Amino acid sequence: MSTKNLASKVNKILKAKGYRPATVHEIAVKLNIPVKSRAQFFKVLNKMWVDGQIEFTPNGKIISNEKGQNELATILSVGKNGAYARLSEDNTDVFIFPEDLNGAMPSDTVKVKIIKRKGARRQAVVMTIVERGFCEFTGIFHRIGKHAYVVPDAKYKGKIKVNPKETRFINDGEMVFAKMRNYEKRGCEAKATIIKSYGPPDSASACCQSILDRYHARTVFPNEVLDEAKTVSSKFEIDGDRVDLRHLPIFTIDGATAKDLDDAVSVEETENGYRLGVHIADVSHYVKPNSPLDEEAYLRGTSIYFGNSVIPMLPKELSNGICSLNPGEDRLTFSAFMDIDKNGSLVSYKLAKSVIRSRVKGVYSEVNKIFNGEADDELLQKYSEVLPSLKIMRKLAALLRKVRSNRGAFDFETDESEIIIGEDGKAIDIKRRERGEAERLIEEFMLCANEAVATFAFSRKLPFVYRIHEAPEEGKLMELAAALNAAGIDTRAIHPGLKPADIKNVLEKIKGSPKEKALNNVILRSMSKARYSPDCIGHFGLSLKYYCHFTSPIRRYPDLAIHRILSDLLLNKTPEELTKRYNTFVTHASENSSAREIAAMQIEWSCEDAYKAEYMSSHIGEKFTGHVSSVKSFGMYVMLENTVEGLVRIENMPGWYDFDEQNMTLKSRATGKTYTVGDEVNVILAGTDIPSGRIDFTLI
Repeated sequence: MSTKNLASKVNKILKAKGYRPATVHEIAVKLNIPVKSRAQFFKVLNKMWVDGQIEFTPNGKIISNEKGQNELATILSVGKNGAYARLSEDNTDVFIFPEDLNGAMPSDTVKVKIIKRKGARRQAVVMTIVERGFCEFTGIFHRIGKHAYVVPDAKYKGKIKVNPKETRFINDGEMVFAKMRNYEKRGCEAKATIIKSYGPPDSASACCQSILDRYHARTVFPNEVLDEAKTVSSKFEIDGDRVDLRHLPIFTIDGATAKDLDDAVSVEETENGYRLGVHIADVSHYVKPNSPLDEEAYLRGTSIYFGNSVIPMLPKELSNGICSLNPGEDRLTFSAFMDIDKNGSLVSYKLAKSVIRSRVKGVYSEVNKIFNGEADDELLQKYSEVLPSLKIMRKLAALLRKVRSNRGAFDFETDESEIIIGEDGKAIDIKRRERGEAERLIEEFMLCANEAVATFAFSRKLPFVYRIHEAPEEGKLMELAAALNAAGIDTRAIHPGLKPADIKNVLEKIKGSPKEKALNNVILRSMSKARYSPDCIGHFGLSLKYYCHFTSPIRRYPDLAIHRILSDLLLNKTPEELTKRYNTFVTHASENSSAREIAAMQIEWSCEDAYKAEYMSSHIGEKFTGHVSSVKSFGMYVMLENTVEGLVRIENMPGWYDFDEQNMTLKSRATGKTYTVGDEVNVILAGTDIPSGRIDFTLI
């Protein structure tokens, strides 16, 4: 066979539909190359390699080199049948067979060669591993005879060996935290070393500790940070330039267990309307730029709340102490005063450093009792100094809410959970968290302050950290339209370019219907994620041009960052000077704060799921009524009234069901029975898994 013909046949194999990378020997067998002619075959392959026609993968397999350069990607998940990676350039996914992974693990950054670009499943081969993301992980430890291994919680369906001699004090089935020692290579298995054990996986509290470690949450403050916190919190001095507001009936309203009170309010009626005061803890007075406290707060980005625990952004000496606006104590604050006319329009605003003395630690549930006429004499006595203010606040909040609704902003009834933890640290009840009038009142006032501060910053062209929210992506809108259409809702307005008012109109259409809560969740999931940015591009959900986070500097770094910028402005720094000082800072602070917020939310959601699974574990076999919250190709999720959500797997449904992606429904081939979002269903709790937070239902 001529050299040219042999090269042509090799290329034909490499370009054949369904070709999977093969070794030199395997190609030779496919071409029926006799052993005595292998030398010529090897020369042909070598020339094809030199000419750039073919390329060898790290495990010695041959692929065509006509598809371009290697592309950067991130490994998403690894299973028994292969892996998926997301390409950095276009954010699309490719499939990788197990033998083509070359030791890559979930979250690793790799370079891949695309070997099949068309069809339902594009395929690739890992050529090099650029950066290891899979270094430490949590999982379940198992011991079988003389062998020991860990099954990771990460998206890696496999076993990673550990040294049995190092694990003699760890029991089979315990949750552990491990560190990779060796990665899989040809002839070498992946191995890890166990760093610590959390004990049996039947405790949500222990699972939460593993979740914190999995996300590398900073749970302990360095000594230098604690030392600084003690030093700065021991000094209280009122600067000469501060506005003294201690004569005003200022007070806080928070949850009953809140200890980090960072916002207080005041109000008065004026000749033309109202003057609203929002007074925020002046954390920037105590946390100076580039100090140990500041650097630690930057790395944390936000406080993390789960169960009955909190991992604060700042040490308790500040968060619960000198910065917390505790009643009867003088506190340094940053005040925003807003003049609002009788139509609810913001006509002017003013920012000032101030000192206050809160009159009372208000509690949402107590204020709601006052509003509902259910307060007893003892409660009325507690709030006696601020009762006139509460009366005015009710009128102002209702006015602001009306204005917000009229401009097209929408308001979700979210399914936030309240997890009740017993003395033993276990979840003993799960409830839907209710938002009463007091919660909505404070929400309106904080929105007003945040808008005023963002407007102030934008008008003065300050370097700033804005809170932005973009319109939903086209793909999410298509899914939303399908779900709404299946529920019988007019979806003509749900398309790219829609306005916030279009979403608001849909919410009004479903209000009061049996499917309201389920469809609320579908709409919420279709929204883009709000984030921080130095560019002011507006907030879609609130229908605002200018918005920021100003009101929680104890628990959010972006708020602290803009307090610092505004403080410098009040010290007569020019916008040009501020741009020079903070331009790079606001970009980094925005990116880091957005990333830390996402990580904190993932931790909180994972911990909440673990507690829900723990609570439901004692109810296996019981019957429940819920509503279908989403429909997938593998089954449907059902949410109970207490916000617990579980999966009914399609293989456990009676008969054969087809998934209609366009209409977001599951339909029985035999009976024609369909399930779609919002449908009421009766289920039995079939099982739970606390570490993953998984809850399984079966239909009755």
